[in-house]
Amino acid sequence: MTVNARGWLARDLTIYVICAAILSLAHSTSSTLSQWLLYPTLLTAFVLTYGLIYIAHEWGHWLGTIATAGEMPFAPYKGILIGYFNPASHTRTQFLGMSWGGVAGYITASSVAVLSYALSPSSLTAAVATAGLAFTVQSLAVDLPQILKVHAHADPLETNRAGTQPRLIAARTMQTWIPLALVLVLWSLDR
Repeated sequence: MTVNARGWLARDLTIYVICAAILSLAHSTSSTLSQWLLYPTLLTAFVLTYGLIYIAHEWGHWLGTIATAGEMPFAPYKGILIGYFNPASHTRTQFLGMSWGGVAGYITASSVAVLSYALSPSSLTAAVATAGLAFTVQSLAVDLPQILKVHAHADPLETNRAGTQPRLIAARTMQTWIPLALVLVLWSLDR
């Protein structure tokens, strides 16, 4: 493992430990919080969980790239992307490995988030599970069309360029989060 890879791993493990400590503290105190403190705590839990799932998603991209003998040089620490994958210089198989690795990363992390609610139902674990569902639904809406096009032999570079336009990502996020929010509101009213 390169020095840069160890740096990313150390940074992300530190983030995980800090977030886990915050979520654990929030879980232990959420039942005693007043109503006006509970909602910011739940929002914080949602944001932290969403961030942790994003980190798992990025490492999934890296692992998928490595599994298909591709190269994904580690990015500088300035941003949130772990590595740079260049679809122009990689095979279709390597592009799909990178893509499915990212999906496996967020499906795994989101499953852990949903499982936390299943094992210990509370307002806080509901916020954690909701973050998992939100990330999965939004990411599948953004990623799956690209992956399926490349599976059908579309050019990875052109498909990637078209599918990563900020406007498209924002539109697909809204298209998925609004129905998810409605389902969650209806579910909470039924309880």
